[in-house]
Amino acid sequence: MSLFYVVPDDQLVPDLHPHLGAFRRGEHVFATGYLIGLLEAPCLTYLWRRARAGQAPVGTRVEVAHRAPAIPGDRLHVTARRTSTTGNRSVFAVTAHDQHGVLVADGHVTAQLVDTTTFRARLRHRATGRAA
Repeated sequence: MSLFYVVPDDQLVPDLHPHLGAFRRGEHVFATGYLIGLLEAPCLTYLWRRARAGQAPVGTRVEVAHRAPAIPGDRLHVTARRTSTTGNRSVFAVTAHDQHGVLVADGHVTAQLVDTTTFRARLRHRATGRAA
């Protein structure tokens, strides 16, 4: 799976958790937090296409090296290649390159298909436990 994405001017380091000073004072480059979501997107799309009724994909592990900065207007080409599958869990090798061929990030994303009824029941149980 692959996708193209143009870095917007509202997904920079100061935009990520703006209430936290560590980010607010950061450089005006594509934030790693947004980059991780972008790398996860083609993996989830792949799994959505294979999901049965009552299933949804969720990310469970991300191992990414952010290798070069990207700035607003950069066009990123993101690729995800499934490298292994065990049951409902898949591991993907992911990369992001900018329009100049510079490697912006690479790594691995693990995601799995979950039963939505079971997943939502666990969430409700957790929410109920916190409300008490």
